[in-house]
Amino acid sequence: MTCGRVPRITSPQILFLVNPQAGGGRAAHIDWQKVVASLGVPCRVVMAPSAEDALLHATQFCLSGGEVLVVAGGDGSVHAVLPALAHSPTALALLPLGTSNVLARELGYPLGRRALWGCLQALQAGEVRQMDVGVVNDRPFALMASTGFDAYVLPRVPEGLKKRWGVFAFIWTGLRELRGYQPTRYRVSVGAETREVEAVLLVVSNTSRYGWFTVIAPSARTDDGELDLVWFPADTRWQRKIWRVLWDVLWGRAGDCPHLRFARARSVRVEAFSPQYVQCDGELVGETPMDVHLLPRALRVIAASPPAPSRSAV
Repeated sequence: MTCGRVPRITSPQILFLVNPQAGGGRAAHIDWQKVVASLGVPCRVVMAPSAEDALLHATQFCLSGGEVLVVAGGDGSVHAVLPALAHSPTALALLPLGTSNVLARELGYPLGRRALWGCLQALQAGEVRQMDVGVVNDRPFALMASTGFDAYVLPRVPEGLKKRWGVFAFIWTGLRELRGYQPTRYRVSVGAETREVEAVLLVVSNTSRYGWFTVIAPSARTDDGELDLVWFPADTRWQRKIWRVLWDVLWGRAGDCPHLRFARARSVRVEAFSPQYVQCDGELVGETPMDVHLLPRALRVIAASPPAPSRSAV
């Protein structure tokens, strides 16, 4: 891992890119003038109400030689600007205001009431790291790409429920949809090896965390040059076994779960016997087949130092 202290910022090269809808509109309660003044250097704050707006501003900032892009939002907000940041010298910092904030947890940022403080601390004393970026069907991602039950549930989460209940809206919708879900058969190519599996869920992960504070790929590292493949095989008793899977993932024991399977590779191709949704970083990106490869150390990120406890509050 290559890392170092954040250099003292002496030029107006910090952009706060704010998703005003993130976290139920939490950005509206931040005194941005006070934030800018506290840094003691010139910087800009831009509201980006859509993913298209965010990508446009991020692209312009990166092309202009901007030093630090602070994404004030959630994982979806980060996902929107990855095409601009990948292979760019611009560093990504986070002000986690989203639903799960998985990348923020991975990089040690505090959440909740300490999110703003943690962001400012990272800008002043954090560590610059080089992070791998995954690509699924030509779309970059920071966290994971998957197909199966989670991608099936994603479009079925009511938007109003998501805004009101956050991550619990996904849990509630998943429980509601569980009985009617039918696993499918996949052809999975990992490197030169191809196998057929019937699976409830198939995740290609760049990070150890999957959602909220759950850990699904305990051996995954964001700078190891490999992707971690995790799948939950389906059999006639999978609906009973899923409770053990959820329990082990929730408590950080996925590596010991008897119902999960693991593999590692630089690239993965997943073909489904019937079309299945594909999601990455919590955003739907089409249907199978799912082609995933890695861009090693393609993203500069600023990690919190010292890192916050792994189970910091939402």
